[in-house]
Amino acid sequence: MTMLQEQTGRTSKDKRAFERLMMFVKDRTGITVAPTKWPYLEGRIDRLVSQLGFTTLSQYCYWLLDGNGMKDEENALFDLVTVNKTDFFREMHHFEFLSGQALPTMQARGIGMKSPLVIWSAGCSNGAEPYSLAMVCQDFADTVPGFKFQILASDICTEVLRTAVNAIYPHADINPVPLPMRQRHLRRDPNRNEVCVVVKLRQKVRFVHHNLMELPYPPPQPVDIIFCRNLLIYFEKATQLKVLAQLCQHLNRGGFLILGHSETMTGTDLPLNSVGPTTFQRQDLP
Repeated sequence: MTMLQEQTGRTSKDKRAFERLMMFVKDRTGITVAPTKWPYLEGRIDRLVSQLGFTTLSQYCYWLLDGNGMKDEENALFDLVTVNKTDFFREMHHFEFLSGQALPTMQARGIGMKSPLVIWSAGCSNGAEPYSLAMVCQDFADTVPGFKFQILASDICTEVLRTAVNAIYPHADINPVPLPMRQRHLRRDPNRNEVCVVVKLRQKVRFVHHNLMELPYPPPQPVDIIFCRNLLIYFEKATQLKVLAQLCQHLNRGGFLILGHSETMTGTDLPLNSVGPTTFQRQDLP
């Protein structure tokens, strides 16, 4: 008897269906779900199966992969599988690097003056990261007349993208945001105990639905800074290398790539130099 059967009591037919779904998720998104996570995930999928009117997991699997379901419903499955752990100013040292080194370096090179500096938040989740980036960039722009910036934010999960576009968060979520930034960039609704990102900042961020396993990538041309943090850890090594190569191609020479605290460039052969903890700069080759 397999782990899935032991822990869930599933039939062998449903077990095969679930394994097929996990392989489909891996092929389409790059995400590998550890077997130890299967029982928890299966419960979430069960609720989706019931909502769609199916009585068994195998029926849902057949409809999704062999029938016409994939055309409309694959994103609902991906929403259940993706891990959307995020916070405002998560890994603060990256934002300190942005304000103290990256932005001044770019501005000194004239980037952000004639045309906007562009940052891509890949795997943006509910918007906490790109709005944190926007706060830092706006504070910098307020001290440098003429400095302009834009932020592109992408994620595979449609549910969190809706939250990101709405830009409304529980008040408790903004605890990591420094108080002066809260006062400048957030507005509180005391009746609902929520905060909303101010319109001026929301206008600097554009959200798009994107799967890093699919080409083309959303930036129409190389960008100046890429944040892709705590996403590669869900990919196998070969997929990590493939995605890193694409990210590097979408980064301007001299631009910065910032990864999560558990991610590394070890084993890659990309033109990126380490300039800080999980922070890399593309070599400015002639």
